[in-house]
Amino acid sequence: MIDLSFLAHLRKPRRRSGLRNRIIVNSVVILLVLVIATSYTAFASFDLARSVELLFRNSISMEELRSTLRDTQENLTGYLSAKNSESLKEFIRTSTILSGMTSRLNRENKVDDVFLLEKDLAFLLDGYLASAEGAVQAKRGRDVAQYVSLYEDARRNASLIEFLSARMDTIHLDQSLKGFSSYKANISPALVSNGVLLLVAFLLSIALIGRYSYTITEPLARLSVAAEAIGRGEYDHPLPPYEREDEIRTLHDAFVNMQDSIQRAFAELTRKAELERSLMEERMRVLTYQHRLKDAELLALQTQINPHFLYNTLAAGWQLALTEGNEKTAEFLEKLAAFIRYALKPSTRFVLVSEEIECVRQYIWLLKLRFGERFRFRLEAQDEALGYETPALVLQPLVENAIVHGLKDLEEGGDVIVSARLDGETVRFSVSDSGRGMEKDSIALALAAADPEDTTPQHGIGLHNVVRRVALATGGLGRVEIESELGHGTRVTIILQAGKAV
Repeated sequence: MIDLSFLAHLRKPRRRSGLRNRIIVNSVVILLVLVIATSYTAFASFDLARSVELLFRNSISMEELRSTLRDTQENLTGYLSAKNSESLKEFIRTSTILSGMTSRLNRENKVDDVFLLEKDLAFLLDGYLASAEGAVQAKRGRDVAQYVSLYEDARRNASLIEFLSARMDTIHLDQSLKGFSSYKANISPALVSNGVLLLVAFLLSIALIGRYSYTITEPLARLSVAAEAIGRGEYDHPLPPYEREDEIRTLHDAFVNMQDSIQRAFAELTRKAELERSLMEERMRVLTYQHRLKDAELLALQTQINPHFLYNTLAAGWQLALTEGNEKTAEFLEKLAAFIRYALKPSTRFVLVSEEIECVRQYIWLLKLRFGERFRFRLEAQDEALGYETPALVLQPLVENAIVHGLKDLEEGGDVIVSARLDGETVRFSVSDSGRGMEKDSIALALAAADPEDTTPQHGIGLHNVVRRVALATGGLGRVEIESELGHGTRVTIILQAGKAV
């Protein structure tokens, strides 16, 4: 028996979490390096973008103001020319937005060209909004001269606003470009520093991953090599020691213990090989005796048929002698003698299916002679099956069993059908009756006779006898099947491997 004591090592409640802690620590370090590098790069990029946005914010504001002014002027023109309510709604909306932009402009006196232009722009926008709203009111009051005059004022103010905003835009752009030049000088160093930082972080992460992977995979690789060596039969393959106190140490120690156990078990198996060889020789002798015993049992089962059948047929002959003349009796005795000669031949023999069918035909003649028309028989033999071989005397006991156990107690008699046919690679015999059927327990008991280990003593020439002889004569290749329903009869089928007679 293989020693499995090494498994006890795995069941010890030793809590080693060194490998888990190393995985966590190394992962945290790698993630920390990457997070720091990524955070710094993201912060630098955000700061640069914010600085650029501040530089160009004024230009963006002026462009938005001009766009809103154009929309307001367009809606004003549309309303005054067509008195379109939709244009009026849009005028009110855009003029409100424009008014909000105007309120954010500088209105104080400062010594700065940009602020002075912004103050002028605010007053022009105030004038534009006043003229535009006055033109709308005059249009509603149907004062044509008034709204035309105010519309012209608004249009002139819009042109001046466009001019001033463009001028301010130019000044803002000059200032932004000057400011951006200083930022531009810092962009390249920032990009270089970010790239260097990311490269260092990447290389450091690769180094940490490589070192960490090696410390885990190298001892596992050694274990794998040792396992492959054991698979090849090298049970003494050396395994280098492992000093860390972690889960890999547990696997290492268990593997070493397994190697020792396998070597001890192999030595034990080698020691027992001689004993098993002697036991095998003894077993072969026992099997030889068992084979001879089965041959003797087969012969004994066959010989059980003869006295039983002779008793029944001689009784019928005696009845015939009392009731018939000598000619009928002679025919009876002739068929009886032929049947007895067939039955008393060596019991281990195989015969042709045609011979077995002829035996059944003679037996049916004897039964009809005894019982008259009480029982009805039908014999169906397929020509293709007649040239194949079968164990001798397997059908007649089934016919007798159908009469004695299935139909004899029925006053109205019944039917018995015997068939032989070729089905692919098998020869199938079947004996069916319309009698009272069999209990499930009786069927199971009969089929148990096919088991070579079955030692239940059987007597007579009935179903048990046939099941037993078919199993013994065919070496277990043939089988018997029983289908039965209480009150509706029984069908017994014998299935044999098809073999032609030489």
